[in-house]
Amino acid sequence: MSLVETIKKNRIMAMKTGAKDTLSTLRLLLSELDKERVIFKLQDVSELSDEQVQTVISRQIKKLDKEIEAYEAVGRETDSQNTEKELLMTYLPKQLTKEEIREIAYRADSLYRRGEIDQPQRYLAQRLKGKADMRLVMQILKEVQQELDNAGE
Repeated sequence: MSLVETIKKNRIMAMKTGAKDTLSTLRLLLSELDKERVIFKLQDVSELSDEQVQTVISRQIKKLDKEIEAYEAVGRETDSQNTEKELLMTYLPKQLTKEEIREIAYRADSLYRRGEIDQPQRYLAQRLKGKADMRLVMQILKEVQQELDNAGE
């Protein structure tokens, strides 16, 4: 079953059970997926690949993160945004832990220093897309590079 079919099935389930928050989140997500369908000139949302769907979901999560940050800055509650984010995260692959990201970043930097890859950032972006917050990945990569640079001095 494709990701779009799963989302549609869950939307119907939310309608039947009366889960209003879940229903509104899934309706918004399906609306965003429909916009993506138009961009790619597809006949139906079901034609989107799972990777395309995950990209849209990641964009929605980034928007929510910014919204949460702004709300927290002015002292507003962020419970509904956090709930929405948690629901959207269930449609993405399991997110890597900081330790797992650090391990992969060490490997990427090692490959870069040996000349086997051109850019560790691109290497990590390709391998970790959808599996980790890329902002966190780049932050960890910088830390790893600084650690290795300081160790080499």
